[in-house]
Amino acid sequence: MSVANADMLDRPRRSVPSLRAMIKALSIRARWILAVFAVALIFCLFVLFSSSESPHVTVQFTTITNSGSSGQAARFTLSNDGKHSIQRLPLYVMEFRDAPQRVISIAAPPVLQPASHQTIDVPLPQTATGWRLGVSCSLTGIRPRFRGWWDAARSAGVPANAPFALAYRIRYRVLEFLTRRFPANYVYVRSEWVDDHRLGP
Repeated sequence: MSVANADMLDRPRRSVPSLRAMIKALSIRARWILAVFAVALIFCLFVLFSSSESPHVTVQFTTITNSGSSGQAARFTLSNDGKHSIQRLPLYVMEFRDAPQRVISIAAPPVLQPASHQTIDVPLPQTATGWRLGVSCSLTGIRPRFRGWWDAARSAGVPANAPFALAYRIRYRVLEFLTRRFPANYVYVRSEWVDDHRLGP
């Protein structure tokens, strides 16, 4: 038997291991793809079936009190009358009868559990007109987190020449899509009007 004929007979034997290796690699890749799809499916179901109802909250003026650091402050009580925990946005709005409203940013408030309340102290504005407090709340869960992450991404911004700028832009667009596709139901609640006749101790 010539050398050429022997080499031709040996080629199928050598191709068998390479074919097995290829099948094994494809099998591993297919498992990874299935795992990614399974995680994505679970995530989508979790988001879709997460509660999207509106929270049941009230905010009421309580009294005017003295604050050691900022002088007089108006005290309000935010009550959660629903069956789910809520989270309010890290800001509050001071609405005036005859003047533009003020939006005050604050630290992230703690989660408010069902059938509980929070005390909100607001520095007393130097105004003769009536005013009231407004706050926005939503149920806790993944939906408001999408909004929080998106707001943080919008505030931070990404320079065009920053490392991984493309990845940041993709992340921003994904968060924007999730926020708009699965919005959290925010409720804006107002207190009664606070006037000069409701002074406390």
